[in-house]
Amino acid sequence: MNDGSVPHPGSLALSRKEDFKAFAESPRRSRPDLLTRKQLKSLPTQARADYDRQRRQWHANIGPVKTPQLTEIHEDLWDIVDSNEQDGDKAKGAVAVDAFPGLGKTTSVLAFARDFHQREIEESGAFTSQGHERIPVCRVGLTGNTGMKDFNRAMLEFFGHPGQMRGTTAQFGRRVELYRDLWSP
Repeated sequence: MNDGSVPHPGSLALSRKEDFKAFAESPRRSRPDLLTRKQLKSLPTQARADYDRQRRQWHANIGPVKTPQLTEIHEDLWDIVDSNEQDGDKAKGAVAVDAFPGLGKTTSVLAFARDFHQREIEESGAFTSQGHERIPVCRVGLTGNTGMKDFNRAMLEFFGHPGQMRGTTAQFGRRVELYRDLWSP
């Protein structure tokens, strides 16, 4: 998948739609073949170096591991997302994933977002009925004190909207809503 038109997985920021789309639609890394010690010793020097590099990359990017906790959070997320088919006048549920640092919150949510992106594209197609690119996931990072203005600005930045640098909270919000209508069904 690294044919020059798609960024290498190691250079993705995921805070831009192009990078998130490449992350969500790229094939998973393939595990290097398991070799015996005898097979390893028989590899020529360059082939051994290539194999060792593939193993390092595989192990550095392994996962997420389907633990019972990951399975449970994904089941909960699917329940919440799938029950959010209400019309615009109805309140929709939200999710906050909270845990101590280093326990895999980001990893588990990104794995879910990838699966959600793929499901939506499979079910609804890569383009809306108006011909706009379908972007089912908008990934933005939040801090403990992210306000609405920064949140809306981050969404505009994700899509590369030209109006992401100047405006009020309300103006950013309207731009997000107008832009959302382009990539929604």
